[in-house]
Amino acid sequence: MNTNNIPKTVLNWINGEETAAVSGETFGKLSPHSGEELCRVARSNETDVKTAIQAARGAQAAWAEITPVQRGDMLHDITLAMRTNREEIAKIVAGETGMSFQAALGETGAAIAQGEFMAGEGRRFYGRTTTSALPNKYALTIRQPLGVAGLIIAANTPIANVAWKVFPALICGNAVVLKAAEDTPATAWLFGRIAHEAGIPPGILNIIQGYGAEAGAPLVANPAVDIISFTGSTAVGRE
Repeated sequence: MNTNNIPKTVLNWINGEETAAVSGETFGKLSPHSGEELCRVARSNETDVKTAIQAARGAQAAWAEITPVQRGDMLHDITLAMRTNREEIAKIVAGETGMSFQAALGETGAAIAQGEFMAGEGRRFYGRTTTSALPNKYALTIRQPLGVAGLIIAANTPIANVAWKVFPALICGNAVVLKAAEDTPATAWLFGRIAHEAGIPPGILNIIQGYGAEAGAPLVANPAVDIISFTGSTAVGRE
């Protein structure tokens, strides 16, 4: 499996920049095909997570102020770039997970479809109105972002997991801190590269590499994170 596009060291994306872990530490990601090391990965800790959350918090208000249609246009640009790079994405997914290239290509297509759907939701960002008991009055609901979304994914379907969590959070006006699965770091990194090349504003999409106990747990525990979306084991979910 050709994985030449995986960088020698997979770094974090924080505030629009590729960033090493503050400790300088890395860990090895092994190929499920050969057992050889595919790359080194930034071993982030609580300090890196705090920096990413601060970047997200600082950028979120401006992102929320633009219209859902404009946010949808940005998601559409990211999705078009994913379609252009679909084979590169699939090669990295297959290289990291051990699945066949055809299976990875199918999963990549599902991720692109999710992006297309959520981009369209920017034009269907409906609230509701209802009648009131008082004359000449009515009641309504509007959708508002929560703020910073902490997203934690598993490695089994890595690009689909990224899309299922990131696109809905973004279209709703939240900024994101995504904790990548340690077994599929390059897939999340590549999504970050594509999104930033497509023009997503700095700080809106932050991607943290590292182990769950060292990077995922601080993300969940930080009070500046307004919502958590987690996919993983039952044991960790309960914790």
